Amino acid sequence: MWIRRRAIHLAVAAAAIVLLATGCESIERMNEDRGRVGLGTELLGTPTATATARLAAAPGSLVEGRVSFAQFDAIVVVRANFFGLAPNREYGLHVHEKGDCSGAAGEGPGGHFNPGGTAHGQPGKPPHHAGDMPNVRTDGEGSVTYMFDTKAFSITVGPTGVLGRSIIISRDRDDYRTQPDGNSGAPLACGFIRAEGGAFGVPVK
Repeated sequence: MWIRRRAIHLAVAAAAIVLLATGCESIERMNEDRGRVGLGTELLGTPTATATARLAAAPGSLVEGRVSFAQFDAIVVVRANFFGLAPNREYGLHVHEKGDCSGAAGEGPGGHFNPGGTAHGQPGKPPHHAGDMPNVRTDGEGSVTYMFDTKAFSITVGPTGVLGRSIIISRDRDDYRTQPDGNSGAPLACGFIRAEGGAFGVPVK
């Protein structure tokens, strides 16, 4: 298992370097040329489960984006692209417990996904919520290309699964200290997490 996890870390790092070096449009063209085989699949093998979330802007926001999830054994690789943000800034990114984006800053999406009932914190440094992820950082044009891997959740339906939940990018960076949300501010965009192809479409309430 350690060898497999190390290989995944190396592959994620390699993919991140390629993404930064070539840009999203080039990667999309590359994937189309290869018969729509994803970069992650080429580097890591075939995932056992995949999911996506398309984020729509919250009221008063122009931010939008897409997040993809791919399961490899116990590890989930998260990739994201966001647009419409301020340049050279950090923003919080979290999976939330409910699949309702209708109440942007209220009870709709609920709190951070936290099946273990732990305190909020920084990924990789327990304790932290399962839905806590590293901050995203924009480039000089206000765009984000992001990659992260985690064992804190799975692409399943159930207590530790993210299917049917939501993912939110927030107005401010997560300070990884303030309870319960890292003082990351109001949502800028929210998306419903569904199995690839839309096979699972019932939100968690």
